[in-house]
Amino acid sequence: MGERSWRGHWWAADDPNTRVPGILHCSEEGRLTLELVGGFDITVREPFADGGGYTVSAESRDVPIIHGISGGEKFTLLENGATHTSGAGLFRNEIVQQNWSSGRALRGIYLNDLESPLFVRGHLRLERLLHWGNETTFGLEMGLGEGEGPREARAVTRSVEPVDATHEGMRISLRILSTRFSYEHVIAANERALTAKEYAVLTFTPLQPAPCMAFDEVEKDMQDLLTLSTYEPCGAVNRSIVFLGDDGEPREVEVLGPQIYRTSDPRKGKDLDFLLTLANVEFAELIPAWLSLKEKARTGCNILFGLRYINKGYVGTRLLGVATAAESIHSALRATSTPLPKAQYRRIKKKLVAAIEDEGDYVINFVKMGLRNSPTYNSRMIELASIPDGAAVDSLLSDRVLWAQMLKGARNDLAHANERSSQGEEISRAFWLLEVTYALLCLVLLAELGVSPEIQRAAVARNSKINYASRQFRKILAGDVGREGV
Repeated sequence: MGERSWRGHWWAADDPNTRVPGILHCSEEGRLTLELVGGFDITVREPFADGGGYTVSAESRDVPIIHGISGGEKFTLLENGATHTSGAGLFRNEIVQQNWSSGRALRGIYLNDLESPLFVRGHLRLERLLHWGNETTFGLEMGLGEGEGPREARAVTRSVEPVDATHEGMRISLRILSTRFSYEHVIAANERALTAKEYAVLTFTPLQPAPCMAFDEVEKDMQDLLTLSTYEPCGAVNRSIVFLGDDGEPREVEVLGPQIYRTSDPRKGKDLDFLLTLANVEFAELIPAWLSLKEKARTGCNILFGLRYINKGYVGTRLLGVATAAESIHSALRATSTPLPKAQYRRIKKKLVAAIEDEGDYVINFVKMGLRNSPTYNSRMIELASIPDGAAVDSLLSDRVLWAQMLKGARNDLAHANERSSQGEEISRAFWLLEVTYALLCLVLLAELGVSPEIQRAAVARNSKINYASRQFRKILAGDVGREGV
């Protein structure tokens, strides 16, 4: 979309009479900056007890909500922080220039209270959403021409029925929409084009009007579902929320702000070997199942998908991240897993305490508090690898026991600042261990969603990234076994 900017006048929401000219910039990544010619007085003055003057605090006054108008368009800026203030008479409130950064902007409304339940819908367009939806409004009809003339072709658009799901009172809909056909005449080039576009939109409708940020979590969760399903990081293309005006008519408000991920050149992303699409599952069943699963394993999933949204960083740090995500996801999905049956554990612990009753309170408390019926990291990973289809896991990891041992060793090295897992030839081992572990966790999530074994196996066999990572990891395991046999 490129960088956008709006010239206008801006003021603190609690001081509408002090208006300052300036320009709001929104970068392609969604970064918001407000450049003012002049500025707001953000000085914190503390008067003397005798009233004879004041001191100026090193702290500055917050302006949590800024309003603005540009060419008749209303703006609300949120999560604001002053980044630069200058002027020869700064202490006399003679500000020449002031710059602000904002975490979010609402284009189309003046909002005075973040908790105001005004918004009746939210709309979200995500990268790859159209192809994940597995529907199209376009059709190409072929016919026979007269005599030996060329065949006739006719492009048509048709309506596609939206699909709906409900989760905890919120209705979530997926719609496939298209624009009308339009002619483009390029006279000098001797060309004419007939074009139309289609796109997919997710709509979130709560039971009751909600605050502006009430849609954030469910939108982020749907973004993660697309990232899981497509095996590619999926950013938000456009976000908006809708309120009802005084006349009862809907008013759409664009939500601007930094994105955790945005594909740098969407036209280069042509890989369609998705793990899961709506050709495989029903939207009405998938969405509530996913949102419940995400809530259950939120911390681990946030770490896991964060590795795709932010794909820069040292291999060792990222490997430690995926190892942590694996442990967190296992703890969430298999919270009742224990090495010993609970009754047997309690019986053994009772015997141990009775056997050391003459050792003093410190030793007794040490046994009571220190002896836990919790699985080791290695056993957690073995159990985690047993959740997806066995054939899919074997195809991915070759040897799940060796994989678990490698991941445990790398995690321990990195957590204890041992650089063995992030230097020299170990970097390559760490990278492919990272990649197959990420793939395994995706299989775990698919299995928990009830995705069939056939689709899980196809994910390993047909997705080019997973298949390549599996082959590289298999080479590493073969090399390790060869060295052990020497």
